[in-house]
Amino acid sequence: MPFTRGSVTYARFRVGGDAPARVDETLLGALKAGRLTPTVGVPIDVETGWTGGEHILDHDFSWDRCVFDGRLHVAMRMDSVRVPSEIKAAYLAQEQTVLKKSFADRAGTDADAGLPARPLGRNAKREAKEAAERRWLEEVADGRYRTSKLVPMLWDLGSGTILAPATSDKVVTAMRDLFQTTFGAKIQAPGSGGLALDLLAAKGVASAFDDAMPDAFTAAPTPRTLDQSAEVGERPDIPWAMAGPEPKDFLGNVFLLWLWWHAEVNEGVFDLADGRGLSIMVDRTIDMECAWGVTGRQSLRGDGPGRSAEVAKALQQGKWPRKIGFTFADGEVEWAFDLQGDLFRVGGLKLPRPEDRPGSEHEAIAQRLESTTDLDGILVELYGRFLDERFSGIWNSRRDELRSWIAAKGEARVMATV
Repeated sequence: MPFTRGSVTYARFRVGGDAPARVDETLLGALKAGRLTPTVGVPIDVETGWTGGEHILDHDFSWDRCVFDGRLHVAMRMDSVRVPSEIKAAYLAQEQTVLKKSFADRAGTDADAGLPARPLGRNAKREAKEAAERRWLEEVADGRYRTSKLVPMLWDLGSGTILAPATSDKVVTAMRDLFQTTFGAKIQAPGSGGLALDLLAAKGVASAFDDAMPDAFTAAPTPRTLDQSAEVGERPDIPWAMAGPEPKDFLGNVFLLWLWWHAEVNEGVFDLADGRGLSIMVDRTIDMECAWGVTGRQSLRGDGPGRSAEVAKALQQGKWPRKIGFTFADGEVEWAFDLQGDLFRVGGLKLPRPEDRPGSEHEAIAQRLESTTDLDGILVELYGRFLDERFSGIWNSRRDELRSWIAAKGEARVMATV
């Protein structure tokens, strides 16, 4: 399960409204009152409630199990009822067969004699549908077709941030509704655009956000069809961002490109605000997509994918990174993970092993949670530095450096093939 064992995947949520500012017994009591007691006999689509985080029946919300240095670790239980469409279709077919046979018997004919069956009328079809529905509703009432999902939540009350592996709209909606019902506060998953606005607003420069436009780091790709030629302009339109809730999410993709450039040109070295030195490396994964919506998608896996000829060609064709695998190291610990730029989501995070064996399970979990939030803080700090450049006079020269870097990768690819 994420956070307490294995690899970690999470999306970032912003807590707003009148949310609790610290963990106390009142908060833990609200969680306990909000635990899920599944409805019996009623086919509700989705039901949610809180658990202590260990499993779906864990109702222990005690301090020593859920609270770690001011952070709260619990989970949402999400129960869904879904009758397979094949079952519904089968029950309907059976009920229709029963009606056809009944009509044939009333007419004094042999329903099994191979003669064409008389089509059912509108009323008969409705009768068959209602009978089929009664059958599967009875099975739902007995507990069949119910599935349960555990969604862990790591809530840092000090920063007003929640990390949770909620990556589908259905799960996000369920968590948002449950959180508001329990605490009377709202949570949002802002993505890279929303996070950028938060960081810029904190520095008093949010006014520049609305005017941000995608940069062209290469020439526009050659259209493959006549329809595409009408859509390709001098500036990319970033189709995945335009199709989402926040068009400025493309900033997260440029952030990936910026990190990639740092890793190759500047040796990937950063001095963090807390005095630590950080080195970053592109590793294992690069998923790319054409920023103009012309040349399609491309995924590369393996060691050192950032220096491959395939990636150089993809950049030249106008593709931008959607997701990159990174290794971060601060001299003592190392994190390996994937970052999806536009959504600012972390996947497959492998946390560093502690040098000394933890004295208890609680201490071991606390170390994992601390390491997870430490990496998240580093990512937000680096994103803030990128935004400082992106929304200042430095960006014109930095954009030219990125263009030169991409062009040089393309030239190296050409020379390698000669």
